Amino acid sequence: MSSWRDLIPVPLAAPETRELRSARVRVIASCVVVAIALLFFGQLRELLGTVALPILVASFTFTVVQGWAWAKLKYAADDAWLFRETDDVA
Repeated sequence: MSSWRDLIPVPLAAPETRELRSARVRVIASCVVVAIALLFFGQLRELLGTVALPILVASFTFTVVQGWAWAKLKYAADDAWLFRETDDVA
């Protein structure tokens, strides 16, 4: 059986900076917000009316954009960490 780390599309090599940690926390928090909004969409729609769907779409869009940005930052940090001692001098 493979580890959960094998399922993540980005390497986990670099130490986590404050910026990467805050981006990761935003991704996790936005995933939780989208999940809760989906679970309670009926109640959310009763409370907010027709504004509920645009809020859900905006939350999902934020999650996708933030997740993409985090993955890109993490990939760049991991590349810099992994290749920090590599000399490309021929």
